[in-house]
Amino acid sequence: MNFSKVHIMQKERDPLNLSSLPLAAPPADNWPEIKRALLRQSRRQRFLRLAGGSLAAAAAVTLAIGLFVQQPLPQPAEVRPAPDSLITLSQQLESSIRSYREEVGGMPTDSLIYQVEIEDLIAQVDEELSVSPDSTQLWSQRVNLLLDLSQLYENQLRRDYDRMASL
Repeated sequence: MNFSKVHIMQKERDPLNLSSLPLAAPPADNWPEIKRALLRQSRRQRFLRLAGGSLAAAAAVTLAIGLFVQQPLPQPAEVRPAPDSLITLSQQLESSIRSYREEVGGMPTDSLIYQVEIEDLIAQVDEELSVSPDSTQLWSQRVNLLLDLSQLYENQLRRDYDRMASL
């Protein structure tokens, strides 16, 4: 075969003569760096979401406390409940909260923060009740806080039930 024919056939297969270029090494594998950067970004976003949610929950609790403690509505003397009935109601609520705690599994972080805040407020009211145990206003505050805590557990049980029912 003629050299010129070989050259022409080679040009047809490689019209840009790329086969004559020097071989280049493939680029380095950057996947580990990319993976680390994505994980860092994911952690940062998760942290910011958690921090933002926690701050929002803390702000909501602070607002609720501020509104609750600011000035309770005065009640007429004949409508004001007796401390004995409030004490009984308080004991009943504590009993139902104990059974809720047994039923509820893990609590989400925002609910857990709210639960701890309410329990802390109950402890503060209990401390004030140790000084003035006949205070109707303090017993009323305690009952309201226990109602809030009870509602928190009921909501969690409802969410757990809905999640299980959807399976």
